[in-house]
Amino acid sequence: MDESGVQIGCPTGEIIVVPTEVKELYTASPENRKSLMIIEAICADGTPPPPPVIICPGEKIMESWIHENLTGAEVITVSPTGYTNENIALAWLDHFIKHIEAGPDKH
Repeated sequence: MDESGVQIGCPTGEIIVVPTEVKELYTASPENRKSLMIIEAICADGTPPPPPVIICPGEKIMESWIHENLTGAEVITVSPTGYTNENIALAWLDHFIKHIEAGPDKH
């Protein structure tokens, strides 16, 4: 399990072409960008991992936040701070157990 932060609107790995006369280039500060947290896991035995849990800052999930390319198996939730709390950690654990193939008859 790992919790990673993602800044919204801050793409990485972009190439920016500017005239040679430009000596300095400034971009918008990432401090003023919203971020969200994603909880993910991997399976050591190579089985597919459970879908991620996405944590957005706020109190209510807005329909406009849900992208059509999501699989539907992800869990999207909110917290006032945008970070994991006790309730989200327990919900993630339930989500994880639901998606893994564990038990006495498994490897």
